[in-house]
Amino acid sequence: MAIFPDKPYEANNPHNIMITLSPFDVDMSTTIMMPKALLETNLFPFMEISTLVELLQVPNKPKMIGIYDIDSKITTFVIIKKDGNNFKFHGWNDILLRKHYKVGDTIAFWWDLRHTRLNFNR
Repeated sequence: MAIFPDKPYEANNPHNIMITLSPFDVDMSTTIMMPKALLETNLFPFMEISTLVELLQVPNKPKMIGIYDIDSKITTFVIIKKDGNNFKFHGWNDILLRKHYKVGDTIAFWWDLRHTRLNFNR
């Protein structure tokens, strides 16, 4: 049994990151894109400061983070990298192979502070 339980999805959490999948995110894609402004508000305040500084201030410096599927209890490690006014999460295709998401599906992401990872659920 884990020392700390997984942080469940809370519909009224103002820091949820809701992403509706586009064709770019599903059709043979290896990445999912999230707007920088959304991450600045709902993710970055909870990340370790050293990770955040490298991600935002070192050009083309990708960082690895865990993305945890709350349903299957599987963590997939992805590379997050700034791309203009967005951030791309490379490695998303491993999740697509398991979850069979399609265009128009909305995925909820939220930070699990105790496990220092990004949880997700549909």
